[in-house]
Amino acid sequence: MAVNGTNGLMDPAPERAKRGAFFFPMMFVGIIVAAWFLARFMWAGTTVPKGADFGVGAGLTIIMILSLGPMLGARGKLSRGQDAAALGNLTVLLLAGVLMIAGIISTWGAVPIGSAYGGIYDVTSGWIGLYFVGGVLALLASLMKGKRVPARFSGERWVAHNVLSFWGELVLLWTLFFIVFYLA
Repeated sequence: MAVNGTNGLMDPAPERAKRGAFFFPMMFVGIIVAAWFLARFMWAGTTVPKGADFGVGAGLTIIMILSLGPMLGARGKLSRGQDAAALGNLTVLLLAGVLMIAGIISTWGAVPIGSAYGGIYDVTSGWIGLYFVGGVLALLASLMKGKRVPARFSGERWVAHNVLSFWGELVLLWTLFFIVFYLA
């Protein structure tokens, strides 16, 4: 187990508790997005309009599924104490996050926002895009800490583990989004 950091709110807690407590905010994010998924069927019907760009949605989903490799690789490297090697994986995830944000923005307007499907699509993808912005910022903060203060990064590996857990949730959310808005 890594040495706990100092001068923080959760210092007396073991590292495992710090990683486990992050489950609750992630569950809250999932509840919000689940409500928007339900709204898609309640107000927009069950057909996918012709304007929805399946190719972009499928491409973004492939990016997310492929990002599981660097995510799991970073988790393994962090668990083995190979912090410098994990930074490369975090960089790949950062680039994937930037691609996802650009891809999400590029899909807006494909279906008019005035239609029931278009409005719910834009709001839901906007929420998920906001989560991607948070994920990119968290990855950037972890990368900066790992490069500038490696000793602190090593002492607080639980932070990077939580960032990677959040990325795993983003993979799940985007995959479900693709199924609900493009395939269902």
